[in-house]
Amino acid sequence: MEVPQPLSSDEIARIRASFDRFWSLSSGTGKLFYDRLFEMAPEVRPLFQGDMAIQQRKFMATLATIVGNLDEGVPSWATTLAKHHVDYGVRPEHYSLVGDALLWSLENALGAEWTPAVAASWSKAYALVSEHMVRAAYVPST
Repeated sequence: MEVPQPLSSDEIARIRASFDRFWSLSSGTGKLFYDRLFEMAPEVRPLFQGDMAIQQRKFMATLATIVGNLDEGVPSWATTLAKHHVDYGVRPEHYSLVGDALLWSLENALGAEWTPAVAASWSKAYALVSEHMVRAAYVPST
């Protein structure tokens, strides 16, 4: 698994600016994300047993924390989060589904503000975080 290069300051700035807009719509964006995820992969729906409104808020809060700390790289707590996801039944292949649903949600929420540069920056950031989490949770240390 190849680790993507760290984000540049321009990429971080693009992500943060677009997230500020996405966050302003957050009451509907968490729902948009999960609706898309369950449409793409109905088999993951049973992994979410609790109140989906709470889950949507947790997702948005986690995303905000990640975005807020991008200049530090992948947050150290992402390792713990990844290991918790294993306990919930998340498998490595789910990460690409989540990434697809996230990028789709961002694109649909941001409309014309979803430029190729914004898309590339978000794709790179998601690759950094998700690859870290998969390695932390599923790849044995050598």
